[in-house]
Amino acid sequence: MATPGTSSGRFQSALLVPVPVADSVVGRWRFEHDPVAAAGVPAHITLVVPWLPPDQITASGLAELDAELGDVKAFDFELARVDWFGRRVLWIAPDPVAPFLDLTRRLAERFATPPWEGEFDDVVPHLTVAHASDGVELVPIAADVATKLPLRCRAEEVWVMAGGGPAHEGSRWGLRHRVRLLGA
Repeated sequence: MATPGTSSGRFQSALLVPVPVADSVVGRWRFEHDPVAAAGVPAHITLVVPWLPPDQITASGLAELDAELGDVKAFDFELARVDWFGRRVLWIAPDPVAPFLDLTRRLAERFATPPWEGEFDDVVPHLTVAHASDGVELVPIAADVATKLPLRCRAEEVWVMAGGGPAHEGSRWGLRHRVRLLGA
């Protein structure tokens, strides 16, 4: 089983779209092979991580987030296919990706918080299933998940979650705020 915490090992916050319907397909794999799942983060598509330092999330900042997302409509998407980052991270691609990219761009610009601190040239919206570690073979997991796709989903909320830190501290992630999208 993965150790609770974050892949970065830092206490941080994230903006994400929860995808509860995916838990029936990926929940057991995520819990075994994704450290943030064991730390309390549900199946999701990340928009911005890290967002604000958790101790700097204020009521006025959350009100700004509410206002920024006030005109965003809920939208349908499918989790359509499995894919890989190398052979170390197994993930599922949403289709269409444009609404997630638009939200990421909009939130990163509004709060001056580039996703993944600008580490990657391209943002790839995805739902992480598993990280390879200690010789874990992910190909059978990919095959299992692929048989259950496509999965119809609806983005109805954006969540602010905070947590992480050193895994040895048993850090958990918790829901700090949720923004309901229009028509959800």
